[in-house]
Amino acid sequence: MKRLAWILVPMLWVGCASKKTTSSEAVDQLEEKWAAKVGQATKSDFVEQFGNAEWCRPSATGEETCRFYKKKATVWTGDNKRDKKSYEAFDEVVAEFDMSGKLKSYKANAQR
Repeated sequence: MKRLAWILVPMLWVGCASKKTTSSEAVDQLEEKWAAKVGQATKSDFVEQFGNAEWCRPSATGEETCRFYKKKATVWTGDNKRDKKSYEAFDEVVAEFDMSGKLKSYKANAQR
């Protein structure tokens, strides 16, 4: 009986670990995380999750828009070598910050 448990438990872990997240689920997760932080989060909060911004554009009013991008993986599709194509799995947020540096609004995007 103990041997059966030693075989089944690792198989269950592998089964749980192989569940893939869809692009829409990934966007929903980003939306959930940042929606509650509008008016509170700063650029440093985004840098913690994504690393440095890809770009930032200040406006004449003192506000700033920044793009945060994090590559998750390179995904290969296709069955044989001739048909294989790759694309990047990523998370992306384009965030607008007010004059005090707080998150004003954002647009989340993801691809899996």
